[in-house]
Amino acid sequence: MRFRSSGRRAFGWLLGLGVALVPLVLVFRVSLAVPPVQALQAGEQLLGRRTVLAIVGHPDDLEWYVGGTLRRLSDAGADVQVVVATDGERGPNRTQVPDLPATRRREQQAAARINGYTRLRFLHLPDRGAARDPRFVPAVEQIYREVQPDALMVFDPDLPALPYLHVDHQGTARAVLRFWQRLGPSRPLLYLFQTRRPDVAVDITAVMAIKERALAQHVTQNGGSGSGMRRLFGGQAAGVRYAEYFRLYK
Repeated sequence: MRFRSSGRRAFGWLLGLGVALVPLVLVFRVSLAVPPVQALQAGEQLLGRRTVLAIVGHPDDLEWYVGGTLRRLSDAGADVQVVVATDGERGPNRTQVPDLPATRRREQQAAARINGYTRLRFLHLPDRGAARDPRFVPAVEQIYREVQPDALMVFDPDLPALPYLHVDHQGTARAVLRFWQRLGPSRPLLYLFQTRRPDVAVDITAVMAIKERALAQHVTQNGGSGSGMRRLFGGQAAGVRYAEYFRLYK
């Protein structure tokens, strides 16, 4: 009898935990905020931007999250300029290279050539400390004024897709967002990626192999493989084979 009572209590506890987790799953899962057709139309509008500035924390962030979109923009003749805040010196060193920051810069340069970025800038700020560094925002402001983009891309600082979060991802994005808000009515469109409430979907099916090849340049981080891309960037929600998703900040 005591065993049955303990079993019932355990079952009840597990059932209660399951019920409590359901709202959390609904809140944190990635789901389109608009119908698929509308999201894809917004994606085509994004691909019509002529000058795009993407700002990330580390070498390989671009290729992971927005590499397909940036390649499609480059193919369409857009001026694609990118900023990498750190050299990723505190990231994994799976190949045990003696100078990880220099190697990661070379890996990013190789990926940039594959994806057709017009210009790549490194800020050389401390890994896991870029957003707090007083040099970050002034550097972004200077680059913005040089480039004059009609679209900005950063991580989503407020509604990030789980499970992977990083202080340099959401932190740098939050700093850029504050700067963007000060620009007033003439500010460019702001696209947030790694978001759990996307309303923009870019079909990257035709460039998925290129996205994988660009990511594979980051050998120190993933052993020279772009594997996992096809599973992580499935476009079923938008009705295409592969997609990258954004939230257009308003």
